[in-house]
Amino acid sequence: MASGAPGKVGAFIDEFKPDHIVTLLRDDEKSFQGIKQGCADRKVGWTHLPLSGANAVLKEQRSASDAESLARIPEVAKLLQAGKKVAVHCAAGMHRTGAVCYAACRLAGLGEAEALEAVRATRRLTANEIDMPRKGGPSIIDGVEKLLSEMLPEAQADGETSPLWSGVANEDSALLASGGPGHDEQNEQDAFEGR
Repeated sequence: MASGAPGKVGAFIDEFKPDHIVTLLRDDEKSFQGIKQGCADRKVGWTHLPLSGANAVLKEQRSASDAESLARIPEVAKLLQAGKKVAVHCAAGMHRTGAVCYAACRLAGLGEAEALEAVRATRRLTANEIDMPRKGGPSIIDGVEKLLSEMLPEAQADGETSPLWSGVANEDSALLASGGPGHDEQNEQDAFEGR
């Protein structure tokens, strides 16, 4: 699930029932502490991968924090491969969230089009945002593909795949994309449950 920061974490967890939540907010962003505590209170797995903003995957020179978080995206793919229901969120549920969801799907074995459709199936707005060029430059998807080629140089266009790319998310896994207030919760719940 791609999501904006849930306003009421307990209600969000009760409604969507994720096994794990991935928070892309920085420590200083609104809602950060509430999400961390809400996951602990509800005994939901939690991973913190703070990203500075929408362009974190597009920058040539990344901050140390962004580089560390981006290098940990394979953890999200492994959760999907293990059949977990994973909710990923930043503040608005579009750029950072879309980048991580798309990358996790690619690392879990989906092709480029399949990964974009997996994101689109959970939240159309997120998929649209990562697929469009940014201010005359590359799209976030282009940035993620470049990042993945840097992370996994053996996964080249010549058809070679790394061991991580060979696994495919199984039928029990789910990635949920959701927005902030006013989002279409029924559509997102249907996507999360594979309907």
